[in-house]
Amino acid sequence: MPTVHLLSRAVVRDANHVLVVRADGHPHTFLPGGHREPGEGLEACLRRELHEELGVRAEVGRYLGAVEHRWRHEGERQYEINHCYVATSPALTIGTSPQAQEEYLSFGWVAVDRLAAVSLQPAPLRALLADGAETTVPWWASTLRSDEESP
Repeated sequence: MPTVHLLSRAVVRDANHVLVVRADGHPHTFLPGGHREPGEGLEACLRRELHEELGVRAEVGRYLGAVEHRWRHEGERQYEINHCYVATSPALTIGTSPQAQEEYLSFGWVAVDRLAAVSLQPAPLRALLADGAETTVPWWASTLRSDEESP
């Protein structure tokens, strides 16, 4: 049985750029946010995570959609669902260098057409964010094939 992760992620945009984060020792980037704690709603989770990671108070806006992803970590199966929301904060603009509050994280702005170059994960987010995520209908994407076994 895989470890299951329920995550709330922020899509912070400015001037056709998206804020991404990298954890030390990892070759890929991901969107800011993180794991939901027991009893916590996804929007409250995202506000908490952005405060913990960046020291900012953020406004959580429209729900954009979700991406499921599966991978292995140290031989163990992992399964996650990333729920993505628009998030804004006056402290998060392309003219600022976001300062991580946790030593192992680093943040940066990446042009939406360069998300593959920084290996944004899960990979379906690259196309969804490049398309602008302007649809009013929440999107869904997956890295699982339909013929794969259940998580």
